[in-house]
Amino acid sequence: MASDAILRSFGDASAREDVLGLIENLTATENTFLNGLGKTQAIATVHSTLTDTLRTAQSRAVAEGADATLLANSTPSRVTNIVESIAIPFGVTGIQDAIDHFQGQMESVRQTRKALTDWGNAAEFDIVRGTLTSGASGTAAVMKGVISWIATNSTTQTSGTVFNATQLQNILADVYDKGNGEQITDIYVGSLMKRRISSFTAGATKFLMAKDKEVTDAVDVYESDFGRLRVHLHRYVQQSGDATGRVLGVNMDKWKLAYLRKPYIQDLAISGDYVKKQVIGDLTVEARNEAVNFFMAGFLKAA
Repeated sequence: MASDAILRSFGDASAREDVLGLIENLTATENTFLNGLGKTQAIATVHSTLTDTLRTAQSRAVAEGADATLLANSTPSRVTNIVESIAIPFGVTGIQDAIDHFQGQMESVRQTRKALTDWGNAAEFDIVRGTLTSGASGTAAVMKGVISWIATNSTTQTSGTVFNATQLQNILADVYDKGNGEQITDIYVGSLMKRRISSFTAGATKFLMAKDKEVTDAVDVYESDFGRLRVHLHRYVQQSGDATGRVLGVNMDKWKLAYLRKPYIQDLAISGDYVKKQVIGDLTVEARNEAVNFFMAGFLKAA
């Protein structure tokens, strides 16, 4: 037993706990990537993932009794991304907490719940649309999001092109050919492209319920030449400021979210009659094989 009076962490009931599970429950129907992608651990502000390639498949037949001829080897390549800190700070006066509200709870409790949802929305936005920013010279670091990662199968259509089933099948074929036979699992679109997919005559769509633990999400399923694809309506893939229609196709197994600190509620210093807190956490996107995904833009924004 320690004989000094130093405060130690063991048995401290006030030690922080991450609130990621609560955030996922509060935003279950909105944030498919935040909720659905696997989780890993980041250990620094620059997060690295190692990727490697197999030898090209071809005949490797050898003659009976022949000496072994060594084949060329490859070493893993390092793929990096920046860890982004996301914070939703808020403050509530003591008077606000003291008075009665129609919602039947203290205002600081209600604002905490809102901040948790806002944190999930902010994380989802940059997971999908984040553009790499280093964080040098005092600027906020921003992770490279899923759309920015996709290069092998990223296309921009000519002006006025209407999205159709043939274009979808063509890009699926490109993913299969360039991704060593692997295929996408999910398509994410805004409202206009969702209506275009619903109008396809090639490849039927049907409605079903997909359950993953406590999260229930209604999706359409598109039967393609390259397997069954889940089609999701996603408000961040297509925004009002985007000049053209966009379609994102991903293999969900090829992306992970790496957390340096999972989100938690942090008490901030106060100097008056108010509560001051923030929801804060740090994460980045791991791209484990961007070639098994696609992003198409340039489509006419019309149903």
